[in-house]
Amino acid sequence: MPDPSHDDRDALLLRVGRLIAGDSMLADATWDGFALIVRYDDAGIDRRISGFRYVDNGAFEAATPRDPALGAALDALREATRVEDKAPWAACVVQLRRASGKLHADFEYDDPGRWDIAPATLQTVAERARPSD
Repeated sequence: MPDPSHDDRDALLLRVGRLIAGDSMLADATWDGFALIVRYDDAGIDRRISGFRYVDNGAFEAATPRDPALGAALDALREATRVEDKAPWAACVVQLRRASGKLHADFEYDDPGRWDIAPATLQTVAERARPSD
């Protein structure tokens, strides 16, 4: 498998960030931060995407991007960020801060279940994903 350069990885992450920031679910909304949680199943085939919009007063609401190009960009990022001798990451959190334009991603290889969203975990996962300054 070819090893994509860091420039390629950075370009893919930037593409994901632009797709999120340009999506209609953020265009007409008030938000200070945004987190996208991507979770692949154990087989690496099915992908779940969940998003949260945050305001600085502490509130958050579900806001999942609708752009179909995002899925392909995430798949490409997953391949480009593979670590040798490891399975690809099973979960990823992409965070955006509106004021600073800061874009950050965390890739979860070891405990992807901590990003699973269910009624009992929604509040905890949304807070864990909240972007910091």
